[in-house]
Amino acid sequence: MHTKTSPDMTYGNNSRQQLLLLLILLLPTLAFSAHSSTLNTFKSDCGKHVLYCKGEQNFPDGSVYQGEFMYGKPHGKGTMNWKDGSTYKGQFAKGLRQGEGEQTFPDGSSYLGSFKNGFMHGQGLFMFACGHEYFGMFSKDKMDGKGAIHFISGDSYSGDWIDELPDGDGTYTLADGTRYLTTFRSGKRHGEGTVAFPTEDLMTTHWKKGKPAKSARFEFKNGDQLVGKWETGSLVNNLIYTLQSGITVSGNLATIESALLKQKINPEELRQNIALVYYAIAMEYKINKDYKKATEIVDQAQAKLFSNDPLFKIIEKQKQHINNDIQIF
Repeated sequence: MHTKTSPDMTYGNNSRQQLLLLLILLLPTLAFSAHSSTLNTFKSDCGKHVLYCKGEQNFPDGSVYQGEFMYGKPHGKGTMNWKDGSTYKGQFAKGLRQGEGEQTFPDGSSYLGSFKNGFMHGQGLFMFACGHEYFGMFSKDKMDGKGAIHFISGDSYSGDWIDELPDGDGTYTLADGTRYLTTFRSGKRHGEGTVAFPTEDLMTTHWKKGKPAKSARFEFKNGDQLVGKWETGSLVNNLIYTLQSGITVSGNLATIESALLKQKINPEELRQNIALVYYAIAMEYKINKDYKKATEIVDQAQAKLFSNDPLFKIIEKQKQHINNDIQIF
């Protein structure tokens, strides 16, 4: 969004729109002119001295208003059609969009919801021409407050927004069902949070400006745990793996896996747990746009799995889009 809208009657056709993602959304702003009233043409007696009437008004820029008037200005219910194909149908007050209405834009996007002083303001649904949808709060044409956006990729974000960016508490959900529950700052994960995997495993960690930092703790579905510290985006070294029985093994992922497999302690569960750690690391590389590293590590994860393992299917789906940006972060 991030439109610059003047709440007066000057028509401004800002058809700028661009996805945030680091998505910054630029929505078009539409108003219309009543400053040069001598050039406006009324098809009924709806001039500035008439308290109320219904009629039609043609503006110098080619736009046309049909509906209710008060003292020569659109007021009440009406429809505005602009020369570029944009339309607005809804409520007006003293010449401005005010109340509930529906706006359509030349690129095929649309907004249905509340307006105030000519701005999209309050609760509304914005449908992008590409298929993305945002439902939530707006403030002066910007996503601001509580809201949720659903992307055509299958990803979604629900939570707090400030000035068109995720900011505050929120949840980003990948198409595969992986959920990042954390705080956001200026569109990036920032602070402590939890990653809930569709395999019912959890990772608690910390992010700083979108990148993993400090320590990470995995709590696996079978009761095992793994703790380590992030080093340049990875968790490969200096890890501690604790079995549900209390036995601990230290080292990197390869040495931990080797030591536990020699003891033949739950080899199937161990294999899937280690694969999940690799997958979590790969997704961090992907989120930070290191696609080469992400591909390398996600292949390592999948190599440890059988085709009927739930995580294998999740990784297979993710690999199809490994070079595509995750929409927010």
